[in-house]
Amino acid sequence: MPDAQWIRDRRESARARGHRLTLWLRGSPAWTADGARRIVAALPELDRVCLAERPILAEPSRPLRSATRLLGLDLDLLILDVHGGFDPDGFGAATGAIRGGGLLVLLTPPVAEWSRLPDPQAERIAVWPFEPAGLSHRFIARLITVLESDPTVVRIDQDGAESMTASVAGARVPNTPPYDRHRQSKHTDPAHPFTPDQAEAVAAILKTAHGRARRPLVLTAHRGRGKSAALGLAAGRLLLEGGRRLVVTAPRREAVETLYRHAEAVLIEAERSAGRPHDASTGLQSLVFHSPAELLEHEPKADLLLVDEAAGIPAPLLTALLERYGRLVFASTVHGYEGTGRGFEIRFRDTLDRLTPDWRALTLDTPIRWAVDDPLERLVFHALLLDAAPAIPEAVLEAAGVDPAGPNAQWLDRDALLRDDSTLRELFGLLVLAHYQTRPLDLRMLLDGPNVRLLVLRQAGHLVGTLLVAEEGGMGDPELRAAIFRGRRRPRGHLLPQTLSAHAGLPEAPSRRYWRVIRIVVHPAMTGQGLGRRLLSGLEQTARAERIDLLGAGFGATTELLEFWHACGFVPAQIGTSRNAASGEHAVVVLRAISEAGEQLLEEAQRRLTGSLPVWLAGPLRELDPEITATLIAILPTPEAVAFAPHTASGDWSFELNAFVTGYRTLEASLPLLSTLTHRYLADALSTGRIDRRESALLVAALLQYHPLTGLARRFREQGREVLLARIREVCGRLLARASEIRP
Repeated sequence: MPDAQWIRDRRESARARGHRLTLWLRGSPAWTADGARRIVAALPELDRVCLAERPILAEPSRPLRSATRLLGLDLDLLILDVHGGFDPDGFGAATGAIRGGGLLVLLTPPVAEWSRLPDPQAERIAVWPFEPAGLSHRFIARLITVLESDPTVVRIDQDGAESMTASVAGARVPNTPPYDRHRQSKHTDPAHPFTPDQAEAVAAILKTAHGRARRPLVLTAHRGRGKSAALGLAAGRLLLEGGRRLVVTAPRREAVETLYRHAEAVLIEAERSAGRPHDASTGLQSLVFHSPAELLEHEPKADLLLVDEAAGIPAPLLTALLERYGRLVFASTVHGYEGTGRGFEIRFRDTLDRLTPDWRALTLDTPIRWAVDDPLERLVFHALLLDAAPAIPEAVLEAAGVDPAGPNAQWLDRDALLRDDSTLRELFGLLVLAHYQTRPLDLRMLLDGPNVRLLVLRQAGHLVGTLLVAEEGGMGDPELRAAIFRGRRRPRGHLLPQTLSAHAGLPEAPSRRYWRVIRIVVHPAMTGQGLGRRLLSGLEQTARAERIDLLGAGFGATTELLEFWHACGFVPAQIGTSRNAASGEHAVVVLRAISEAGEQLLEEAQRRLTGSLPVWLAGPLRELDPEITATLIAILPTPEAVAFAPHTASGDWSFELNAFVTGYRTLEASLPLLSTLTHRYLADALSTGRIDRRESALLVAALLQYHPLTGLARRFREQGREVLLARIREVCGRLLARASEIRP
């Protein structure tokens, strides 16, 4: 291990350039921990955090799962212990907290061992029945290659070897302006812009607030450019003007902490200048945070709506905000950990052009936390493919002209993909466009997911479409299936069978084999040519050969998506009765039967959905968008009277009702059967004394009139929703017992 002076010299060299230095310690857990302590002893003045699953420094380590909590912090030294596993999301988030002149100390096993050792963090992609130790190591193998090939990474081995490119160690990067150390100081004034970029952004936000309505501003930036700080600085100045209602939203409350910190700094400085006590709490009361879903539900008034990390919010929800609020600022990290800004920009631009053609775009380019051309930023981008992009449109269109027959679907070999970084970058770039919350962990799932397959459309060397599919179901154990139905087991990675069993009431669903489409995307330059259907056709052909029962997908319900999947032969089988907290939409499952057994399951799922929909639409789905409802009704079979028969194709009806009574099934999932049970047997149970009049009123209010339980708890003087729900289960148990006596 190099001595203290060597460490201080390397750190001072990086600090002089405003760059961040990576020290990669490769050896046993004990040796790398000792090396980390030596580095801390050589640089005791640095603000530091140690992310590890074991004690390393004198102060406690922070667990790896807390890495994203470092967002918005400023660190001089980050120790990341990979002996406890490698978390791609945490790596990307935590390294962004290191300021210029700081160090990343990466502790890993020796290179020859690392790619072969089990990784505890792989548990997040280890779907049932696979164990983390049995997964492939493609992601780690690629990460090692990236680290080994980066000339700016200092590699220190347990055997005493150390290597670093000399030009990087000593010389300033060409064409990089001298770094202003004072600007990077921890004492930098948080009440003022740091860069001309940020000052321009603050001015643009103020112009949006003061100017004409329907002219939203879109701010985009790489990480560390002061985007959130600019929102806070502008908010603080608007609060000083008084009389304005400012609303802030983001995918998570924690994402706007930087915004609030800078707004508070502006208010405190104003109080200080006026000679008053430094209290900003009163002013901040006019800067209110609401989640995106809360904004849609309650529509609070706002003179200006600030949307931070907009890439992490679904486009339909952003569109709804754009329609409801006159003055908005959308801010998005181009390569973020809540979502990807590139996908946001491409998908949302057409909406902005259509609804608010006078919108304005502004990009922040100048880094604030570190200098231009920072080596750690390049390393993180390369390792996590944060800068991955599809083939440029011109190349794709040129390839289409050369091959008029069009591309054919082909399955990708992931071992070969690991050796083809160009294809991997195009592939991941396409997947980034397919979903608003694509994250670095998705890259690991793509490479190592044990139930994942990749189908692509390739034309003249470029990818023009891709489909990511997961194999699910095939659970032969009756006890496991019963536990899934009752909600006691949720085997990781089996969304379709679990939804159909636990929520749609089909206990045998987990026994069937499914291929679930996780992502499907066509290159933007090739949309409208039927390539999505071509991918699904290729998927079906292979699925039939491999005796899969059903193809399926799950997504937030919109009319466009429902119509696309229906046109491809997929039909709705289940819809969620509550909105997804992140997307603000109701999740829907669509299926296409491949086998005879799959056809039987799908018919039963549709029969149940058709019968349940009228009850749900009067109850938990009463706020479902009417256009979505109309699309569902048009796709589903013509509704018929659903008889409350002693037996259905899915089994004994009492099995489902008993599952509700004993607490295993939710009220919403059981509501259609409970409604029919109450209609049929309430009068008899009341006349025979099985239930009293007050209990009958409770069943009518909850199961026939569909009043929310929170309000009913007050009306029936119960101590909250859960207590009332327990009461309903108990009363329904007596009603069910009476029904069984009448119809044994």
